[in-house]
Formats: sequence, structure tokens, C-alpha cells
Amino acid sequence: MNIRFALPVALPGLLLAATALAGCADEAEPVTSAPPASTKAVVPVSEAASPDKAPSSKAASGGAASGAASGCPVTAAVLEKAFKANKQVADAILLGKGFKDVSCYGGWATATATPENMDQAVVLFKYDAAKKTWAAVVGGTDGVCRDRVPDDVATHLKGCLN
Repeated sequence: MNIRFALPVALPGLLLAATALAGCADEAEPVTSAPPASTKAVVPVSEAASPDKAPSSKAASGGAASGAASGCPVTAAVLEKAFKANKQVADAILLGKGFKDVSCYGGWATATATPENMDQAVVLFKYDAAKKTWAAVVGGTDGVCRDRVPDDVATHLKGCLN
């Protein structure tokens, strides 16, 4: 059974709704919602650039949209801190052994959670250039970028085109 749905940040009790959907996979529709700005958690990007934390092989290249204004590249460790700082997203998505397949472009990033014996979920992050911080926006198994990320940016992010 392969269930696909997005877990929005803004709906309390969504975990119960997602659990209820698991019993009726053939009838399940994706659950999506844009999160309110007040639920976004932030993590300083300076942690990624600190001298004792050189970019690892898990750092995502930002291509033409890299640099201080976009927050790219970003490491899995920085995104994991932003993920854990947003309680609603962190409670709804099982992280497992951490993030893989980190991609970053134009102030947006995605990373795939690696839980055991479950579908892997993609988590969407947004960079705030003024505060130099990343925030977890939403996570799910399908459609996390839909109606949130500009199309020209989504084509550069892993997990956005499903």
C-alpha cells in the first residue's frame, strides 16, 4: 500500500487525519494547505558556514541561484535543525536516520526524510534572507511544492515534481 499526501503545518490534529487516511488508501485525496507565517521555525544559516562545519558531501549546490541571498548551498544538518524547530512539521514527519537528497535553489530547499519501513517524505524549506535563517514549511509524500514554490524554482528541487 503506497499512500501519498502532504502534511501542512497549519492544521492541528493532522496526524490523526493522516492516520485515518492510511486505512482507506484507495479513497485518500492529498491533504494540502499553505502554512501561516507564524508557524514557521527558523535556524540560523551561520551554523552552516561556521569554520568547524565545512560543507559536507551532503551540501546541496544551488547552481545559478546560490549565494547569501538564496541561502544555497545548505547542509542536511542545517535543514534538520530547522525541521526540528518547527514542532508541527517534526511531529507529522518521521525523520528516521536524517535527511538525504538535499537540493537548494533560489531560497527554497527540499530534503527527503529516511524512516524505516515507511514511505519517505519530502520536507520543503524556505530561506529568509533578511534573518539569514531557514524554516521548515511543509512535508509529505506528494505535492509539497505545489502552489508554494514558483515553477521555475521547483524544476531545480528534488521531490518537487511528483
